[in-house]
Amino acid sequence: MFILKKLPSVEEVRSLAPLTDDLAMIKTKLDEQLKQNFISKERFVVVCGPCAADDVVAVSQYLQQLSTLSEKYPRLLVVARVYTTKPRSNGQGYKGMCFMPNGEIDIVTGLVNCRKMMLESIQNGLPVADELLYPDLYPYFADLVSYWFVGARSSEDSLHRDFASGLDCCVGVKNATDGNIIRAVDSLYAVSHPSSFVLGDNLVSTQGCKMAHLVLRGGSNGEQFSSNLDEQSVSFATTLLQQNGLSFNIMVDISHANSAKIALNQIENAATAAKNPNVFGIMAESYLFAGCKTGQFGVSKTDDCLSFADTEKLFDIVNYVLATQRN
Repeated sequence: MFILKKLPSVEEVRSLAPLTDDLAMIKTKLDEQLKQNFISKERFVVVCGPCAADDVVAVSQYLQQLSTLSEKYPRLLVVARVYTTKPRSNGQGYKGMCFMPNGEIDIVTGLVNCRKMMLESIQNGLPVADELLYPDLYPYFADLVSYWFVGARSSEDSLHRDFASGLDCCVGVKNATDGNIIRAVDSLYAVSHPSSFVLGDNLVSTQGCKMAHLVLRGGSNGEQFSSNLDEQSVSFATTLLQQNGLSFNIMVDISHANSAKIALNQIENAATAAKNPNVFGIMAESYLFAGCKTGQFGVSKTDDCLSFADTEKLFDIVNYVLATQRN
């Protein structure tokens, strides 16, 4: 192991893509909307965006269109998925805008570009969601992100659990890649309760995250995918949450293993999730154009994503189900 480059200071990066006073006021209002909705569940949450935010211009166009679309659906609380880092199953490949803004490792440019995308989201009135993959990078985005997710490859890791337990915002905790719901509830329990742990050269303590919730994303045994968004799985999860005194807020990731990584399957999954009164929101992967291919503008470099046209269909179906079956 050797040092490639010392990270710039948080202050330096924030100064290159600053949160203005006007945008800070918008961000505060968006945070409050999410916090209130976490309790009331008045609106159905839709976290939506590309698998990886891989191009500043394309993502900005996507966010503008997503903002316009969200205004048509007052029943939905739309959150922009602006995922800046990617874990990768085997550790290889595209690691996200934060590390590889131009295909090569350039973390200074990456950090600034990621802030620019998040600022664009706030400017368009959309709260920002990102994955809590590298806790060391958290301070660079803490002033912009309204919703953090502990991913499937991190949710059973002690550092990620402990760090997330100190956050004062909505935090989604995914089941691990095997789809096990019991262990996912254990992870949520850890995030929801106080903890003491070592962070850098400090011993720190947390109060437990009061807005942490479960995210069901399906699983895989390495050969085939299995879904856990069906009524039986959600009911089982609800029972476990009740037994452990945890939040009943369940979100369904309608992509990943739940869709067998086929983007169009997300549309049917969205309808299934919206019908279930124990589900308060969904996560979807969509971009400007459908598919998965490196080097094409507005097309995902990583997982297969819905086109924006199909995203509109998904929103329309979810809205219809909510209006006709959950009033």
